[in-house]
Amino acid sequence: MPHKDSQKYRLQSEDLPGNFPHFTDFIDPRMAHTSSGTCGGNIMKQGVMQYYQWLHCVGNWGEEHSMCKKARFYAERMLHDHFLEKLDEKKALGHFDYTILYGAAPWKGFKALYQPVKKNRPGAYEFWQSRDFENLLDHSDAGDWRKHAPVLHDVFVKGKKPVFD
Repeated sequence: MPHKDSQKYRLQSEDLPGNFPHFTDFIDPRMAHTSSGTCGGNIMKQGVMQYYQWLHCVGNWGEEHSMCKKARFYAERMLHDHFLEKLDEKKALGHFDYTILYGAAPWKGFKALYQPVKKNRPGAYEFWQSRDFENLLDHSDAGDWRKHAPVLHDVFVKGKKPVFD
């Protein structure tokens, strides 16, 4: 048990800047300790498992169903872009047709864990879908120093010394 005054020294979350919601949606209890420590390589396995969840959802409900869009959202967030592209290529080649066309489980003992879109307690998917984000920079020319940081362009490219007023 903590001592009597422990609450007095505790930081209140309301006092912290940037009170951003913390989601446990990306933590799968079947893959314990995947987010840190020496077992961090299992994050890849967790992402692939989420991809199979999405495939199974598409086979049973269709790609446009809100549940499947949510499952795809989690697969895209958990998998590295390279592996997501490779799995999408395998899907295009027909490697997952058994699951997609017939809605069959990818392996014996597979448990479907995808969930419907939540109304009462929104998770990460619902949080990000409810916001309207606007890009601050046009990403096609975001690296153009001449436009966004002319002083840095003069210093690093032209070799001028900065003038401080």
